Amino acid sequence: MALVVLCLVCAGCGGEFDETKMRLTTEQVPIHLDSEQVSLTEQQVNCGVDKDLWDPPVRVSVRSVARLHQEARNLGFSDDVQVGEPGYALPYAQMRGDFMLRVESLLDTKDGPGQGVKTVSALVRVKVPNDCFAGDLPIMGVRKGQFNPNIPVTLIFTFENSDWKLDHFVH
Repeated sequence: MALVVLCLVCAGCGGEFDETKMRLTTEQVPIHLDSEQVSLTEQQVNCGVDKDLWDPPVRVSVRSVARLHQEARNLGFSDDVQVGEPGYALPYAQMRGDFMLRVESLLDTKDGPGQGVKTVSALVRVKVPNDCFAGDLPIMGVRKGQFNPNIPVTLIFTFENSDWKLDHFVH
């Protein structure tokens, strides 16, 4: 009888959505990113140059660009590193592929849009398996169609097959 009660209690566990469930869902398996922008520090840019991930930044118009090498592409960088672009205090690059993520902090959770949907605002970082990026790389949020390093990421979670899953990043 105790086993039946325990099973019934656990069967309801999958429907709860709290910070622990959000973290587990986001951090347990690789998540596919499709051209999400991440911020880099100057030290990480310099380390990437030293480790032959990209060329030293070269001035192009109002910003500098560090051209990617294949090793950086193998790590999931999908576009050249941008340095000194107006409106961006830090260098940035795009990431594409399947990555382990780390939730730095959960800021807000809302219901919807729709039934079985949660909208989450959080600070999320991409784990990149290279010594240059030991602190992980923060993913930029989007406001009015523009990536912004000062905006948290908005994530959509859906309840499917008795459990929550990360559906997508809002752009």
